[in-house]
Amino acid sequence: MSLLVSVNHIEKTMGSKLLFEDLSFGISEGEKIGLIGPNGAGKSTLLRLLAGTETPDQGEVNRRKNLNISFVAQEPLFESTLGAQSYLKEKLQSFYHDPLECDVKAATYLSICGFSDLDIKVDTLSGGWKKRLALAYAFALEPDLLVLDEPTNHMDWEGILWLESYLKSYKKSFILVSHDRTFLDNVTNRIIEINRLYRDGFLAFPCSYQQFLSKKEDYRRTQIALQDSMSNKARREVEWLRSNAQARTTKSTARIKEAHALLDDLESVKMRNSAAQSKARVEIDSTERKSKKLIELKHVTVAFSAKTLVQDLSISMGPQQCVGLLGHNGSGKTSLLKVIQGKADNYTGEIFRADQLKIVYFDQKREDLPLDESLMQYLGDGSDYTIFKGASIHVASYASRFLFASDKMQLKISQLSGGEQARLLIAKLLLQPADVLILDEPTNDLDIDTIEILEETLRAFPGLVLVVSHDRYFLSQLCDRFLALDGQGAWNMYAEMEQWLREKSTRSSSTQDTISAKKEESKKKVKLSYKDKLRLETIEQDIQQAESDLEQASEKLSNPDVIMDHIKLQEATASVALLQKKVDDLYALWSELEAKQDAST
Repeated sequence: MSLLVSVNHIEKTMGSKLLFEDLSFGISEGEKIGLIGPNGAGKSTLLRLLAGTETPDQGEVNRRKNLNISFVAQEPLFESTLGAQSYLKEKLQSFYHDPLECDVKAATYLSICGFSDLDIKVDTLSGGWKKRLALAYAFALEPDLLVLDEPTNHMDWEGILWLESYLKSYKKSFILVSHDRTFLDNVTNRIIEINRLYRDGFLAFPCSYQQFLSKKEDYRRTQIALQDSMSNKARREVEWLRSNAQARTTKSTARIKEAHALLDDLESVKMRNSAAQSKARVEIDSTERKSKKLIELKHVTVAFSAKTLVQDLSISMGPQQCVGLLGHNGSGKTSLLKVIQGKADNYTGEIFRADQLKIVYFDQKREDLPLDESLMQYLGDGSDYTIFKGASIHVASYASRFLFASDKMQLKISQLSGGEQARLLIAKLLLQPADVLILDEPTNDLDIDTIEILEETLRAFPGLVLVVSHDRYFLSQLCDRFLALDGQGAWNMYAEMEQWLREKSTRSSSTQDTISAKKEESKKKVKLSYKDKLRLETIEQDIQQAESDLEQASEKLSNPDVIMDHIKLQEATASVALLQKKVDDLYALWSELEAKQDAST
């Protein structure tokens, strides 16, 4: 496989934090890479280095000559009042130059990315559709290497499943950061985990995510065995050093140096093995309530403006239950959660809540985070101590449970990565005793290790958990039932998420079949007008003439005078493109007219 990009001994510092030191690896043709690692390890920074939007402090990132790279950032920014096609056409002109080609590329890739209205205003798009627009631009550049930072963030179920299907059949190479384990497992053929605790700064295997976990465990066992072997050898060398052996010979001097080097290497291996076993210790302060029923909804209907989102919902929920809410964006999940909390009154029916019920709500938007405060100020409310499970605990000690080192306690929240901010918000919320946890996209930006710890913690929580997430693996690990909303009032309960996904896929196929059938039916009802009949008589001659004009225009592209003149070449290329479109349009019209003629006979 040909090498596309090579990273050679790079070093990168972010503020006072060293992200990479002497990091080297390569990306080859055909590789579909999932980049993982703990929050703050520098995954997004590494993607920017690969894409060329940032440079390393030391070392080099070498790219194959004329390599075409497309980069989609985690939070794409769009500030335009243009329609989607016009906006994309404008952005593509610096790459393709020919306006007609830009227009065709824009329309094609917007359609591929799910846009049915190509004129929808960019500034009206939701976060998920802005991500699709960014992907449409990246795909339209038809890159040799696609670089994606959290591509499924903000996407609804349709978007995630569409992108997964698209990347499965993608012919070129890509590298992406994602914490969605199901997504990683389905689209990648190589996993790279970056972490300075590894000897080379990363661990990589050419396999799927689940296979990577198995190989990583084998690697961990190998490192422990190496530590044992080095410890035994080091013990013998220490005994020799303590025997006061005189370094009178060259041989003795060399052995002393080797012994000290061995002790240094052993210390490094011990440190890496110890750190590899460090995990966040997330605990939840529950009220230990004994009630068998915490929340009950009887014939509840939720509406927003004139639209009914949920109709006649009856459900009872109690301790040691986890209910996952499913549905497309705008289907009413957030509205229902607000009603359940008592924060909205746009409903009819009855809602029962146990007396003095304590509900803790996690908001994916993190609107409550005071970015100018330090970790210490935020977690301790201005004090060095906080109360957890009824006892006073030092803020730094509590923060360490969530893998915040003591040297980070005075950092401003704005200086933290997105994943660290999410982890901090969870740490703050879990200081509150709870009967019910309502979690809205809690895994967004969390690293995989923290997500797994959160799963373990929530499984052990004695109260009720209501969760909204697009992370299939996370939901399948936690939930014992699922409430699916269609946004039109209908709802259904499922024992497994896979049931809902299968039904969703079947309904989508059925709907598409219905649309196709209606199109066929409408075609059969169309009759040829007098004008169509006249056009059908002359269209073959028009096609012959258009093809002749196209052939003449194409010959100019091989003329040396045209090739050497940039302006003439651009004009000739544009002329060929226009004539090709004319030929294509005429053939399409001919096919349409003949179909009408067949239907009318």
